[in-house]
Amino acid sequence: MGHGEEPLTATYKTQRPPWIGIWSDREYKGRPDWWKEPGLEDSVARSGKLRLYRARFREEDPDWYDPKVKDGESLAGPFGLDSKKTKNLTKKGDQPGYLADFQNKVYEGSHQFKSIAEKFGLSKEHPGLDVSPTMSDLIKTPKGELGRNAVLTNSWYHFGPRFFDTPLNEGAFWKGLAAAKYAGILLAPYTILEIRALNTVSVADFSPRTYLKRYLQLAPFPLAVAFAWGFTLSAAATIRNKDDVNNHWFASAAVGSTVATMKSNVALGTSAALFTAILGAFWQYQRHSETGLQGMTAHPQSAGIWGGPLLWQKMQFGDADVPKTRY
Repeated sequence: MGHGEEPLTATYKTQRPPWIGIWSDREYKGRPDWWKEPGLEDSVARSGKLRLYRARFREEDPDWYDPKVKDGESLAGPFGLDSKKTKNLTKKGDQPGYLADFQNKVYEGSHQFKSIAEKFGLSKEHPGLDVSPTMSDLIKTPKGELGRNAVLTNSWYHFGPRFFDTPLNEGAFWKGLAAAKYAGILLAPYTILEIRALNTVSVADFSPRTYLKRYLQLAPFPLAVAFAWGFTLSAAATIRNKDDVNNHWFASAAVGSTVATMKSNVALGTSAALFTAILGAFWQYQRHSETGLQGMTAHPQSAGIWGGPLLWQKMQFGDADVPKTRY
């Protein structure tokens, strides 16, 4: 990506309306939100995203009875965006850029940081505050854990190459290594399961050394397949200069060829190629859907299923008041 150029983003071809046949060579040039009543527009579809929920008329359209807050004017949503209409952009997902830069962006855009920074002069050496960028929970997140999608938080998440440190059409070799890294992480628990299920290492002989030996014996195949997928997916995007679902056909072919070669089994390679193509297509369409890979911000709208939104009044004991001092 040259200086001043926009990074490559995922693109989506508007789904054909039912009056255009699947095998028809006609190109649909009508409005992208063809399912809505005349005169109404769908902001998601017109922005080039995949609309999952399609309201046909205004009475069933949430954007009509609950209009979106204008971008930059939301007082609660991250980055001033309406968090009920915008995917959770505080999760990095497939947003290109380095994790540290993204975390700093989310951190400095949080309401807690802005409120404190306007009252106190924070030095550059300040280690950072715990913030809640989405304002959707009472648990604040340390700066070093912002934007992470890991199921379990950890301190080594950022080590090694990361798939979306750059756009899809850049750094094909590093994207291959990133995919291999993820496969290597998943291989660690798989090795334990494989040892226990197939008894490849007896209980009497099991030790960290024998576990590592078995791990290294299993590693070449999944790491090679993952590298082939990541490298080819990025290389196809680089050559075509497009980030669309067609890149996955090339990546799945590379996976199938790798599997067929390493296992000397053409049928297995063909099955792996088909399986990878299907998963890749789902992943690609999820990327440019209205929820993206990040999902939407979770909004607590009641006190739970047992008592409704006024249940907190029954749990209010004592004479302690909620502090009103803002720092």
